[in-house]
Amino acid sequence: MPDESQLLTTTDTSLAVIETIRELDGATPAALAASLDLSESAVYKHLFTLSKHGYVVSSGDEYQLGARFYHLGMYVRNRSKVYELAGQYVIELADRSNEESDFGIEENGRIVTLFDSVGSSANPSSRLNNYEYMHTTAIGKSILARLPASRIDRIVDRWGLPQITEQSITSRGDLDDELARVRERGYAVNDQESIRGKRVAGCLAEDPSGTVIGGFTVSGPAYRIEDTDLHQEFPDILHRVVPEFEAALESQGLV
Repeated sequence: MPDESQLLTTTDTSLAVIETIRELDGATPAALAASLDLSESAVYKHLFTLSKHGYVVSSGDEYQLGARFYHLGMYVRNRSKVYELAGQYVIELADRSNEESDFGIEENGRIVTLFDSVGSSANPSSRLNNYEYMHTTAIGKSILARLPASRIDRIVDRWGLPQITEQSITSRGDLDDELARVRERGYAVNDQESIRGKRVAGCLAEDPSGTVIGGFTVSGPAYRIEDTDLHQEFPDILHRVVPEFEAALESQGLV
């Protein structure tokens, strides 16, 4: 377990400022002070430091996150040849399904979408929220279904089971039942649980040793995607393409 005595409170507060700016979609020092229960002078010191390094920018009295975060995000996405290859298979999934496809990874008990595609190119995720709760996503459920109960406990204890839409799972019992279904079927679904009007099927990808790399999805709008698409066509496509990705990892010496 992490040693909380090693926590740097100044850094912790700066990160809270960043997260609050994101949540509020821009904020004044007064709004940040009220949200974080800090003095405006303390908030301003953090803003000044973050601004100096390009992590926040100001327009009048309001502060927004800076483009430095985009630069860092692109670095994270492109730092691994494994992720680069995953982007190619996102395109393959989109081509075969004629729908949207994503690739995401688990970090610190959340799902980060690195690529998505709705056509002939894989792009950084275009969604406003691509840092999602595991219990609401198909990739997250696929990965949770592989984890020991003790690790699931830690993730749920840290992040809870918040209700993102009316369809989101909100109890541990329901989550355990859902993960049992994922293990039995070999794929997971997100049926409007993270985004209203979006139906998603997904499965995990692993290296030859069985270590989970991340997961792929195929998705489409609820008005058009039938149960047979969600539970038959999409999983069939995933179960054909994802093994091709896993084989390519080994043949190219990336794992």
